[in-house]
Amino acid sequence: MSHLERFKRYPDAARASRAQGTALLSFGMDRNGQVLGYALVRSSGYPELDEEVLAMIERASPLPPAPPELGPDVVQLVVPVRFRL
Repeated sequence: MSHLERFKRYPDAARASRAQGTALLSFGMDRNGQVLGYALVRSSGYPELDEEVLAMIERASPLPPAPPELGPDVVQLVVPVRFRL
């Protein structure tokens, strides 16, 4: 999560309108941290924040490698992405 947070940006239009919310992002990654696919599972309620969530995962790739104890070669995660002023 901390890696993703470094790539999150608060869209200017959303900040100006005081938009806040939490979106759920689902993504798969291989053991080396390469993002294999992603989708928005739940909207924040604001299109500009949802678009930023998808742009964030693209900017953040590749992610840090998965720890060996996670098991499978492909790791599927669902994470909340919060936007708060």
